[in-house]
Amino acid sequence: MSRMKSNQKKTKMDLLNEKFRNVRRGERIIACLAAAVALVIIIAVIVIVKHGSTEADKDLESGISYIQALENKDVSEVENAVKALKKAEKKAAFENGEIDVWQQFDDTVIMGDSRAVGFYVYEFLEQRRVLAAGGDTIRNITDNIEALKNLNPGNIILCYGLNDISIGYWNTVEEYLAEMDQMIALLHENLPNAVVYVNSIIPAIDPAFSRAPIWRNIPDWNVEIKKHCEENNIPYIDLTDTLAAHPGLYNEDGIHVPREFYQYWAIDIVTEVNENE
Repeated sequence: MSRMKSNQKKTKMDLLNEKFRNVRRGERIIACLAAAVALVIIIAVIVIVKHGSTEADKDLESGISYIQALENKDVSEVENAVKALKKAEKKAAFENGEIDVWQQFDDTVIMGDSRAVGFYVYEFLEQRRVLAAGGDTIRNITDNIEALKNLNPGNIILCYGLNDISIGYWNTVEEYLAEMDQMIALLHENLPNAVVYVNSIIPAIDPAFSRAPIWRNIPDWNVEIKKHCEENNIPYIDLTDTLAAHPGLYNEDGIHVPREFYQYWAIDIVTEVNENE
């Protein structure tokens, strides 16, 4: 009986390998599928040890179905799926403390407004690596060019937007994006080896709207900024999911965020930086 089960598992493993061999669309896709197959095999071995061969059979069948589904997808779809899995895995490692997120900022500079200031006020990063001040907009990038050149970072994170919306320099998001592109070009001109990232604008909440009702437009601006970044290959750090997961992490003013939020913010930054390396 045990020999029959062993032969049955061997047959399914052969089928799994056969399906894998059918997916021959270039070396990059082979690497992606190899990772998927390896994952299926690992899961099967774990289940065999813990629960016996019946559940392992089911997992192998699921793995076969997964490989069959990959055959019907193009290279970009599979690559994006694998990329998303790796991103989620790395993010989880930061969240559960396997990797210290703050040790990943050695080659990174944060630029922004009063909310970005928290990165050094709460002593997460050295002040020299946080070129930010209350009231700053993207126009203040020009004030920090020399400091940036001295630091020569590999990554520059732009965390502006709150003041940009309310200050009145730009009447529309399109006007703002045009100037943002100019500032990014200036950064590339002075630091050609740096990667410039645009961070989504952290929305305001009540009671902040009594101070500036226009801050209600931040989510709409984020939609357009993200779209613009995707269309122009500008790395974009999207905090939308993190903010949804931690809706209570705001100070009483409805504008700034407490110390606890910066850990989650840092994880989103580093996860995106790692993806672009």
